[in-house]
Amino acid sequence: MDEQKEKKPSFFKRVFAIPNVRLPKIQFKKREWRTPSINASMPNIMNVGKVPDIKVASLKGTRIIGGVWKVGTLGLIIGVAVTAFAIGTAIRGLNAAPIWPEPANYNAARVPADRTLQVGDEWVFADNTPADVRETQTHTLQLNISGARAADITISGLEIGKASGLTDAIQVIGTADHVLACDTVLIDNVEATTFNLAATKVYELIITNVKADGLSIGPTLSSTPKDITVTSTRGAVKIPGVTSGSFDKIIISTATADSFCRSLTLSNISAFGGGINLDNMEIGTLTIQNSKIGDGTGIDAPSFVIDATTLIQSMTASNNYEAPITVQ
Repeated sequence: MDEQKEKKPSFFKRVFAIPNVRLPKIQFKKREWRTPSINASMPNIMNVGKVPDIKVASLKGTRIIGGVWKVGTLGLIIGVAVTAFAIGTAIRGLNAAPIWPEPANYNAARVPADRTLQVGDEWVFADNTPADVRETQTHTLQLNISGARAADITISGLEIGKASGLTDAIQVIGTADHVLACDTVLIDNVEATTFNLAATKVYELIITNVKADGLSIGPTLSSTPKDITVTSTRGAVKIPGVTSGSFDKIIISTATADSFCRSLTLSNISAFGGGINLDNMEIGTLTIQNSKIGDGTGIDAPSFVIDATTLIQSMTASNNYEAPITVQ
């Protein structure tokens, strides 16, 4: 009985019996590590300093051996390369702010008094903005003068406009409550498809030597307009003249606050595909002269219009006539 008990395997042996398994032999290959060492000889009278020979710590097969000048030169080359890469990567992500008068959006009210307008903001578009609108806007120069007091605004010697998709090539935008008040406004030697003046008060209106594809000059005589006079430019923002550049459109906006200027001059401008539209202004003296206006629709659909909403104290008109004109 005792022998039978001894021959019976234990419970644990029967349940957890593990067959003989031979594991493969695992060998780890040692990497050879070379510790730094410096062999240096001190300066002596006969030999003024032997440059130390430096062996840099390395894994086997990757080792730099040489004098200090070799190691230093290699480090310098690597440092310059890394720095150049970092600078180049950073610069690629930067866009310089537009400088007046590059096509962009400029805010004169942000410029301190007696300082010069210089920097603007790039145009920003929503993702769904049509391509043609983007194209026109990116070639638009807009001066937001709302709330500012400017000295002289001069736009001269330009060829602007585009073949299609343009109503106004030059536009002054205001509201009934927010106007641009100027001592003098001069429009001289301008060619455009249309000219329109409306919702404006002019103390003295002078129109001379204007040839147009239809003239409609019908302002309203009124005692309301005042003789705007600017005698000093102290504290005014200085706006450099626009005498070069490529633009589809130029906008002067005073839509959010009243603004002032001593003079506004539009001269020697050829605009195709769009006209000149001035609204919501108060002017001491407005002179329009030596200009050609026409969109080719005929004299029964006037291209040159002084609207009845324009109030004047006095007007002088001479040597103006109608003729079939198409400004292209």
